[in-house]
Amino acid sequence: MPAPAASASSLDDVTEFPPPDGTVALNLGAAALFLALMVVAVAFDWVAVKGVFVIAFLSVALAYLVLPAVLLMRRVAPAWFGGWRPSRILAVLIVYAGVALIVAPVWAIWGDKIAGTVPDVAREVPRHVARFASQVRASERWHERFVVERETRRLLRAMNHRVSLQVQDEVKVVGAEIIRARLVVPWLAGVPLIALLLVAQWPAFHRSAARALPTPHLKWRIDQFLRQVNIVLASYTRAQALSALIVGLICGTGFALMQLPNAAMLGIVAGLLETIPIAGPLAVAISATAVAAPSQVLLVLAFLGGLRVLQDYVVYPRLIREAMHLHPLAVVAAIWLGAFAGGVLGVCLAVPTVGVLKVAWRQYQEYRTIERLVREHEARGGGRTGDGAIS
Repeated sequence: MPAPAASASSLDDVTEFPPPDGTVALNLGAAALFLALMVVAVAFDWVAVKGVFVIAFLSVALAYLVLPAVLLMRRVAPAWFGGWRPSRILAVLIVYAGVALIVAPVWAIWGDKIAGTVPDVAREVPRHVARFASQVRASERWHERFVVERETRRLLRAMNHRVSLQVQDEVKVVGAEIIRARLVVPWLAGVPLIALLLVAQWPAFHRSAARALPTPHLKWRIDQFLRQVNIVLASYTRAQALSALIVGLICGTGFALMQLPNAAMLGIVAGLLETIPIAGPLAVAISATAVAAPSQVLLVLAFLGGLRVLQDYVVYPRLIREAMHLHPLAVVAAIWLGAFAGGVLGVCLAVPTVGVLKVAWRQYQEYRTIERLVREHEARGGGRTGDGAIS
């Protein structure tokens, strides 16, 4: 059975499995050391639990976002520079430099204003959260402008009150999470470096992991597993980026039609925060209602609530289905279970975890099937060659 070709945005570049050597030990040893350091950090500091996973999540996402540019550069460079092709590390650094050239003028204009707001997070977040909660409480009376029966009015009042309490509790929890997240902010400096190492060293780790196994079948099986995991994560990252783009465009357009101040900037922020489940959309709602006129608050909340229903239960599950071949109901169930088990972090990891588990289960089933066929072949009088292949 031939191995499938790697995706165009895959981290892989593995074609053969020489016998294990010192390089295998070095790569696997470095990976084991990194995992051990993560375990030690988590064991001695509870804040590190979320910090480690958030940094890992962002690093993987950044690696797959810069990878298409890296592969394109390595593919076209020989034709432009007489056969010379940059290494993966150099290509990533060139991409970083290009992004820096774009960001530098923006930071020169607005950097002081952005940096000046960071020390006020502890003071401003509780104020905005309290204001948003009061606005949500005020919106409970929206149904009073309609003429309905007394029993219907009572049911609407009770339902609105329950929803309002749940939203207020969730907003307070998210506000506290944002304040605590300041402790993780310094860790973000490591994301570009880890992403660079992932792009540069993944092929070596992939090759080393396959070479370390004893039989050709296991070598080929772990090769297929890592290739499929690589493709799943790349597909997930592309779906996340497309989801963020869709939300950013819809929010920017909606805020502009409602004539909110800085509608374009709010749309960009909404797209960026879409990558942070639960906390991101709530932060957008708090920001949008903070700049809206009192008469617009209910309209803004209704718009964002409708967008969340459409995005979370229609658009996003379909994007994941097309990218990762997961049923939309499985996507929704995974997100709910992730939220129940791990909050914001659980939601972030839910879909990629399900994708990886699906790949692992399929590879395990195929391994069992092939091994059963081999045993049946041997029982009929066949055998294996010296290298483990069927004779």
